[in-house]
Amino acid sequence: MGYRDYELALSTSQNVTADANSEDYIDTELTNPYWNKGIPMAIIINVEAKNTAGTGVTFEVVHKASEPTTGDATLCTAVVLAADLEAGDQIVIPLPMGVTMLRYIRLYYNITAGTEDYTFSAYFT
Repeated sequence: MGYRDYELALSTSQNVTADANSEDYIDTELTNPYWNKGIPMAIIINVEAKNTAGTGVTFEVVHKASEPTTGDATLCTAVVLAADLEAGDQIVIPLPMGVTMLRYIRLYYNITAGTEDYTFSAYFT
């Protein structure tokens, strides 16, 4: 596990029981200027708790030119089945290279189906 800078946190012990936005977003112009100029980056998601599991979760990394509210563009996704998610697991979502990335980055937790109850922390690295 890499070092975690709390200024780059997207979620901190966020309880997810339905589709949800990450608690925070990253303003890359302030935190990582020129970050999309060839530096490999990823979103790290730590599964802190799994209380109820249905089908699974789709983790969607989105970006936007202005402060995120609605209409964010999908950058990349990771679909993880509930059977593959356990407390203590870590999901790494590499961000694509060679793509013009927009200023703001956010994570969406999309419940695939069923009743889900997880606690996630996520950060940008």
